[in-house]
Amino acid sequence: MNFQIINNKGVFEIHGDFTNAHSNQAANYFNNLLDRYYEIVICLKQVKRIDSRALNVMQFISAKAKRRSKILFVLGKDNKRISKEFEAANLNNIFRNDYNSK
Repeated sequence: MNFQIINNKGVFEIHGDFTNAHSNQAANYFNNLLDRYYEIVICLKQVKRIDSRALNVMQFISAKAKRRSKILFVLGKDNKRISKEFEAANLNNIFRNDYNSK
């Protein structure tokens, strides 16, 4: 499956397989966004598969946002294809349910 990051009106949607093959691309993309923006919204609802390397990327992005006092919303906790991996990695705290698009 292909991998895409789509900017949908300020919500950065990840589509496809978020795996080792695409983790560097995602890490660089979101690392650059954290350098430029105060608030970032990442949506994982369209992710078909995720692996441990991609989970590490999400953990890195979350940690960087906290260090820099940025606001990070990660949506997609209800995506059954990836929820078990987040739970096993103890990363469920990364998800936010209080995002409201304006």
